Amino acid sequence: MKSSEKSLQHRLRSGDERAFEWVYSEYKEEFLAFSASYRLNSEELIDVYQDAVIALFQNFVEKQLELEKSSVKTYLFGIGKHLILKAAKQNSKLIRLDATQEEVVEIEIDEHDESERSQQLAAAFKKIGDKCREVLELFYYRGFSIKEIVEATDYKDENTVKSHKSRCMKGLREKIKSS
Repeated sequence: MKSSEKSLQHRLRSGDERAFEWVYSEYKEEFLAFSASYRLNSEELIDVYQDAVIALFQNFVEKQLELEKSSVKTYLFGIGKHLILKAAKQNSKLIRLDATQEEVVEIEIDEHDESERSQQLAAAFKKIGDKCREVLELFYYRGFSIKEIVEATDYKDENTVKSHKSRCMKGLREKIKSS
């Protein structure tokens, strides 16, 4: 990790407001460009960005977060992506499932959608355990890498997270098939 990245993280952990302001201004335009393809208007995207930067700063200060294998920018964009999806889900629900390791399937569940498949998927997601839901949400909704999930949770290593995620996906598929 570059010394400038380490220095930035140290300043954020110490509550340095100038570091907070620097992060806000440094990544704003790039984040807005990154998030333009989502179904939110520009005002909503700016609100999301502000919330993401505040959440990042709070995590550094309150949790004394140390990112060893990802950057502040990557972490910020992960939070932002999670918040964008959360905002987009106010009118509908979006659930992403691994169909295979190479393919990701996104299924949008509208509250008024009466399709049996959508109902099965939503019900199965609600029935999986809290730890499974946490791992799947971090990976699919927040866009965390396996390494970032290890850093953000109490899992001991990447292999444990991979195994747990795989078991959770298998369980989710079985719940869908059985319903």
